[in-house]
Amino acid sequence: MDSRRTFLNSSAAAAAVLAASGAKTALGANDRIQMAIIGTGNRGGRVFDSLVRHDDCKFLAAAEVNQARLTQWMSPARQTFKLDTVGDYRKILDRKDIDAVLIATPDHWHSQIMIDAISAGKDVYVEKPASNTIPRLNAMLDAYNKGKQIVQLGTHQRSWDHFIEAKKIVDGGSLGTISHVEIVQPGSYARPKEAEAPVPAGLDWDMWQGPAPKKAFKPSRLGFRAWYDYGGGLVADWGAHHVDVGLWFMNADGKAPQVTTANGARFAVPDADPEQVPDTFSIAWKFDNFMMSFTNGEVYRGDEIENWGVFFIGNRGSLQVNRQGWAVRPVVPHVINKVGPPPPPTAGGVTLGAGGAAIAPGGRGAGGGFGGRGGNAGPPLEAKMYINPRGGVEEDYPLHVHTRNFLDCVKSRQKPAAPMEVGYSSALPCLIALEALQMGKPLGWDAAKRMTKAL
Repeated sequence: MDSRRTFLNSSAAAAAVLAASGAKTALGANDRIQMAIIGTGNRGGRVFDSLVRHDDCKFLAAAEVNQARLTQWMSPARQTFKLDTVGDYRKILDRKDIDAVLIATPDHWHSQIMIDAISAGKDVYVEKPASNTIPRLNAMLDAYNKGKQIVQLGTHQRSWDHFIEAKKIVDGGSLGTISHVEIVQPGSYARPKEAEAPVPAGLDWDMWQGPAPKKAFKPSRLGFRAWYDYGGGLVADWGAHHVDVGLWFMNADGKAPQVTTANGARFAVPDADPEQVPDTFSIAWKFDNFMMSFTNGEVYRGDEIENWGVFFIGNRGSLQVNRQGWAVRPVVPHVINKVGPPPPPTAGGVTLGAGGAAIAPGGRGAGGGFGGRGGNAGPPLEAKMYINPRGGVEEDYPLHVHTRNFLDCVKSRQKPAAPMEVGYSSALPCLIALEALQMGKPLGWDAAKRMTKAL
């Protein structure tokens, strides 16, 4: 096995030939697309299972650096495909009989593998988030723009029917002016501190770390999503899905936040390793014409629809959308200066006198307004709720639509539903927020340099 430094140098050299790579000849409608999977984790298994359900897709090989993970992944059903298994993914990219790759490694590896795959002329389905650092994300976009390969990000909510229908509500304007997009996603990946341990047999720990800083092995590091070095916590993981929906519905694909503020704490797991993303956070992004926020604190409403998701808040009403369905809620008028029975003599623990004392009515102030809610002219907004009969976090039928779209685009050479440029703009706000969390201060965005800037 090459050393880590030699490996990265050779990968950089491979990337230099991007401009020389030609376009893939469009496959016929009945041609079978031959693929390989790189990274055999849980999510990789689900996407693999979706792709092989399409008659025109065949998997030939798998790359995995953790033998225990590969053994666990290789269910009896997957064993029937008789995949060639290797530890070094470059052996897969060298094969002429493989048209495309599924990248489902930990996030920190997505960038280099995708760059190498494009250099080798392979089309790419890469799981979200696109990457876990801004420099790696920039490198992915550069390789994609220089190459001619099809790249689909795994943000499959773009292929989900009730998300597509919900976007029409926003586009129709019935919510009024939307000034806020609020993301709510409970949970975290934080784990308590853990002692260093021997590297297990069958794990190439140096290769697993790859472009990340070289660290001693801890078993919890294999739960990569918790760590800044390998993932980005809930901020980058679910954040990539929800920010994607926020930008998509607001017709803001390609926009970057002007200002990002982020606060985090370790309240749920106080003894978490400090190299992990905080388990409690509140993030705010200012875009050119709306605000977007993200918190992992859930408000329990008692509705039929689950409480999490993306909320589009207009001056006439709001739309909530998640994987279960969507709900439209009109603005509820404020109760102001209500005339009712007199208060009891001891209202609020204060004696008001026999029978209650006369209290001067409150006023709205010189402007006559209340709370600056703004106008809500137009016909009354009707409350609506749609629960998808096949909705839910682990529902896979929209994934089948998304993988079908990828295979169709490999053949037609048309742009897929979630191309790299969309994956870039969906991941970027989350990665800026991670930097703001680590630095403890708000950050701006320098579009020319494609990097954060102090404010």
